[in-house]
Amino acid sequence: MNIYVANISYQAKDADLLELFEQYGEVSSAKIIMDR
Repeated sequence: MNIYVANISYQAKDADLLELFEQYGEVSSAKIIMDR
């Protein structure tokens, strides 16, 4: 499953996203893609 999250701070790192979503269950990977 892929989840799209908008309006993430430019200072956020992949590890921050992983830590946030791990509260809700196992996360196999987390990747922030910057368009700028």
